[in-house]
Amino acid sequence: MNQSASEITVTPARDYGNEMGQGWPGVVALAPGELLSSWLHRLAMANGVPPQYFGQVLGVAGGDWSAKLDRDLPGRILKLLVERTRLPAEDIDGLALHRDPLARLRLRQITGSGDARTSTARVNRLQYCPACLKEDRAPFFRRGWSLATRVSCFRHGCRLRDHCPACGGGIAPARQNRLLPQHFCVWCDADLRHPTLPAEYDVQRLERLIDDLLRMHVAGHGRHGKTSLPAMLGAACFAFNGEPTSISRLPHRVRYVLFRQLADGMTPLQKRSVRPAIDLWTRIALAAPKHSDLVASLSAEITSQITPGSKTRSRLPDLADLQQVIVRLHSNRRTSLATAMPAN
Repeated sequence: MNQSASEITVTPARDYGNEMGQGWPGVVALAPGELLSSWLHRLAMANGVPPQYFGQVLGVAGGDWSAKLDRDLPGRILKLLVERTRLPAEDIDGLALHRDPLARLRLRQITGSGDARTSTARVNRLQYCPACLKEDRAPFFRRGWSLATRVSCFRHGCRLRDHCPACGGGIAPARQNRLLPQHFCVWCDADLRHPTLPAEYDVQRLERLIDDLLRMHVAGHGRHGKTSLPAMLGAACFAFNGEPTSISRLPHRVRYVLFRQLADGMTPLQKRSVRPAIDLWTRIALAAPKHSDLVASLSAEITSQITPGSKTRSRLPDLADLQQVIVRLHSNRRTSLATAMPAN
């Protein structure tokens, strides 16, 4: 272009700090049911920082920095995240697992998992559904997957997985040192979304019954303390490498076999377990074949409370009432697993 210097105008750019304020340039929406650590990893990558180094930005040390925040989110970090992302504090705080009524059943950290070069590293045991990650526009990890009582995906009916299908390393997205989505293995770069086998019907039936019971507990209709449902389920010990181990410390493959054995009427529990805990697992396994019938009965109980010809309920159903229905329905049932038929 033949333009003289006098025709060129230069407008000073606005200071970046004044333009953006305290906010980060990349803000990631919270996905429904997402785990806090998963969102933090996505937030880090949106702002050009590999997850491995984002802990330093937040002032949290260690390779498992995001797993720490899942279970203990300090107020100062929550405040920082709110200031930088402009998202509501209650929404961010709701992703974490602190003050969790199911804490006893959340998967624990393990030592020696992951890359052989870091054999002493503590890696948070994560499990996931490869089909879910494949459907996600931006793959993320769900809160529900952190429960040791979950071994399959309720949406896709496939088994969960807690290791890389290529190298066998643990799932540790917080150790990713490159800007790669969370469905890539941090140890070998393999795609984690390789499909898993379908979960067996009896295993899923038992798993769903436990999940329904835990939902009622979270809703506030259950005992607390050492006699609560999560505490009792977590108190049971199972054989693993010759040692009695709680379910929250077992790998997925062992937990899946455990559920299959329970569904078949076996009780692979250690004598060191609290006796009521053994009885509870056994009773739940025996009740699982009638789970579908139980749900149908509960639906009928709710429907019966609707006044004929009215669009409103005569009274609102209460979960405590539903729990009493469960007790009544099971009081006279002694159905054997050998004669139980799968519900349609």
